Amino acid sequence: MVNVCPVRGDRDIVAGQIPTAVGGGDAVGSTSDMTVNQGEIRRDVLRIAWPSILENLLQSVLGVITIFMVSQLGSAEVAAVGASQQLQMLFISAFFALSMGATVIVAHAYGARQHDSIGVAAKQATLATIVLSSIIAIIVFVFAEPMLRWMGADSDVIAQGTRFQQISAIGYIFMALMFVLGGAMRGVGDTRTPMLVTLGINVINVAVAWPLIFGTLGMPELGLDGAAIAQNVSRFVGFVILAWILFRGKNGVSIAGREGWRPDVSFLRRLADISIPAMGESLLRGGGQILFVVVVFMLGTAVAAGHNIAQQAVFLSMFPGFGFSMAATALVGQSLGAGNAARAKAATLTATRACIVWMSAMGVFFFVFAVPIMEFSAPDGADRQQIIDAGVAALRVIAFAQPFQAIGFVLAGALRGGGDTRFPMFSTGIAMWVFRLPLAYVFAITFDLGLAGVYLAMAADNAILMVLNIWRYRQGKWTTSRLATRHDIEETTVPPPAVEAGVPPGTLTPKPETDAITANG
Repeated sequence: MVNVCPVRGDRDIVAGQIPTAVGGGDAVGSTSDMTVNQGEIRRDVLRIAWPSILENLLQSVLGVITIFMVSQLGSAEVAAVGASQQLQMLFISAFFALSMGATVIVAHAYGARQHDSIGVAAKQATLATIVLSSIIAIIVFVFAEPMLRWMGADSDVIAQGTRFQQISAIGYIFMALMFVLGGAMRGVGDTRTPMLVTLGINVINVAVAWPLIFGTLGMPELGLDGAAIAQNVSRFVGFVILAWILFRGKNGVSIAGREGWRPDVSFLRRLADISIPAMGESLLRGGGQILFVVVVFMLGTAVAAGHNIAQQAVFLSMFPGFGFSMAATALVGQSLGAGNAARAKAATLTATRACIVWMSAMGVFFFVFAVPIMEFSAPDGADRQQIIDAGVAALRVIAFAQPFQAIGFVLAGALRGGGDTRFPMFSTGIAMWVFRLPLAYVFAITFDLGLAGVYLAMAADNAILMVLNIWRYRQGKWTTSRLATRHDIEETTVPPPAVEAGVPPGTLTPKPETDAITANG
């Protein structure tokens, strides 16, 4: 077999010489002898990770902006939006799972140069999304009031939140399609386009929401209804833009043409095989977070306020984790689709190292500046110092867990890229439900460690998740996933090159004059 790998003057790594700090396992077939261009991989990791980091940040900003505008209306409206967003996160887990399935399948097809399969996978994921999001939207519209009542909301919050949820439900299909179409783009390495679209819909949301909420610029004053309508408008525009880009097919993914739109049991089964465990992982994490907050509230209102402030800072540190995890998912999927497990391992190691550096830097920042962070954010009042003390202790504890979380994040992304979404679900369930929740109660309540004990349990969760994911990664089974098997390319393995937004699929093959060819016999 002859393996082709582009060389651009950067240092190469032979698969058998890849450092094994975070994993091992045998490569697929003869890829253990393959030469890997480390400089190219480093560029690809950063190219994919940074737009993903910014996109996650922008998505968070959208929720913050909505809350800020609604806060001008009153506390009931703010509570209604907050409760609705908590419910929405539950449904977003289903949409994210479908998006992950689309990313993995498209990445494998792209790495295998199966361009027809890329389009079919995107179309099948779109069909599944339309069906699932329509069902969820109907459920939310019909049961909006009972769901808010089950959450224990007051009557005025229920009245406001029900209409907000029902109007928002109409736009669920557009939100879900944005997730999945963006996921297909990420599968070919284009994270920049979804990020730019997210930036655009943030601007649209503000431009539409402000006049509709407050009745400016000649628009009717709709209050909370205006905020929900603005979200739907921005999500619809985002969906239209992404769909238009994919119909043009200039980023390596095309949903144009009639072929591939008929439901295909084989593709849908593969999508479900990846998406359902990913959905389970999100539900296990989300359900655990709710009970985790219950333990926090046992410590009192002031401590809960300190937790909320500290948690916002922790969320910021997680954005690099999300970005480098997505880079690992996309590059591992592409590399295994090309039959190049060596490149998949090198991409994982590069993403892991980069994530450790960034999240460790955030940990140092939390430890050193814990007091200024809390003093800046803590509200005035008799319990201000208690809030500050609780938050400072929490930030300094979780600072030490940042490297653990970084490794766990990226290795879980690598496993998903190999089609192994079941193990991240199991490892998340074990770390959250067997370790974090019981330890949070024992440390915080039984040992009377307060919020520091709660965050010590969170750090233990991160450490356990890291150990479990390292163990699974080092087994090497993710390199032999059936998704990684190539059926139509047996003689030549081409590492997937970088994809820039707007580059036609026909330009993706490396030029012969820049190739280094190694023979494996």
